[in-house]
Amino acid sequence: MTMPIRFGSPVTARRLAAAIGLSALVATSAQAQDIPMPAEDAGLHAQLPEAMRDRGTIRVVSTFGYAPQQFYGEDGVTPEGFSVDLAKALGAVAGVQVEFTNASFDSLIPGLDARRFDMAIAAMSATEERGAKVNFVIYEKAGAQLLVAGGNPKKIGGLQDLCGLTVASLKGSLHNQVIEQVSAKCVDQGKQPVRLDTYDNSDSVYQSLLTGRTDANYRDASPLIHVAKMSEGRLEVVGPEYPDHPYGIAIAGDNADFAKVIAAALDVVIKDGTYQAVLDKWGLGNLSVESAVLTPIGSPASAYPTPPSAIGIAFGQ
Repeated sequence: MTMPIRFGSPVTARRLAAAIGLSALVATSAQAQDIPMPAEDAGLHAQLPEAMRDRGTIRVVSTFGYAPQQFYGEDGVTPEGFSVDLAKALGAVAGVQVEFTNASFDSLIPGLDARRFDMAIAAMSATEERGAKVNFVIYEKAGAQLLVAGGNPKKIGGLQDLCGLTVASLKGSLHNQVIEQVSAKCVDQGKQPVRLDTYDNSDSVYQSLLTGRTDANYRDASPLIHVAKMSEGRLEVVGPEYPDHPYGIAIAGDNADFAKVIAAALDVVIKDGTYQAVLDKWGLGNLSVESAVLTPIGSPASAYPTPPSAIGIAFGQ
């Protein structure tokens, strides 16, 4: 067995990524790795865009290095995670294969617009702002928390304690808006603003915490809980879990017919139990949705689930 990388020793972003991927595999080794794929739905296959049927594949883009949602396995090249298994199940229902591409988070929607990819499954929060550019198929509930260095040296208990500190985040993340709102609240209270440092990938975010360049990371709870568990105490999750926007599969705005196929395919795998089995495999069973929700491009704000304000919770408003 390959020995895990110790977080106490200097690691590069690449070695850290390998450690995260390996840990995710080890964490699920006792679970069934091969979940039976659902049967093809001939009617849905016929509704796929002709070019996609001819190609025989759905081109999926994601942000690998975000376990347990999506990451590369021990070999550094095999896609793993909930997003990967779900995409494969949706492809099986539609009667085509899926192929995966890794990209930075802020390049996902432009890549869809340019038709380099057919859909993005990347733990992307479905919001009205993003929905002005893409169709969304909502597929998973979400919450957000804070990740800090082990021992919590800055004594961070929640968003309200970030004043004067440096927060690491991904470029293009919706959580950056939350941190900007926190910073504004800090200034209103006569405190120092929050400094936001953004990175291209999750491994760089974790590395910034390990090396002390940043003090906290605020984002989806599931990957933070995962990386904290495998970090041997070098990282930890603190504070409450704040309500957050659910995740959506993003599909180009001018590809509405394909979005309808994916929404119908998601309903199929929800009803036949494949969806819950995949969630359970990756320890995400409590984040299931009851049915697929399609929000076409340009849908009004009322079409998107609106969680309670994390700012209001943190600052008592």
